[in-house]
Amino acid sequence: MGRTSLFERLEADAPRYHPGSADTQARQRIEAIKRHLEQVLNSRQGCSQSSPELGLRDFNGVTQASSDLVVAISADIRRSVEAFEPRIKVTGVRYQPDPDLPLELNFHLDCQVRVNHKEEQVQIEVAMRGRDGYTRVK
Repeated sequence: MGRTSLFERLEADAPRYHPGSADTQARQRIEAIKRHLEQVLNSRQGCSQSSPELGLRDFNGVTQASSDLVVAISADIRRSVEAFEPRIKVTGVRYQPDPDLPLELNFHLDCQVRVNHKEEQVQIEVAMRGRDGYTRVK
């Protein structure tokens, strides 16, 4: 259970789940969670009629100081993940600037994921690109 989303299971060309070792199952579960988080974090709040709170707020044009903006985005990421990805529990969100990519906002999510009947600590990286607004989850 929980290895792929409903929509992934409905796609004809979606990779099929094949049971394997406990490590393989754990990796598949975490990759499915990351794919789902990428969809959630690339949604914009108010764009879904059935779930208007889905996704992140639009931070374009926000006039907060940069440190306040990072705090607001961190809180919004946590809220979105907690509301729309029940397979994980967020224990922390940290901003991690990358001097080589100054227009990209990078966050590390410390999470607990239930894998193989026990809670595992997982770190998920979220990168918000400034030029096109796309959010990558790795």
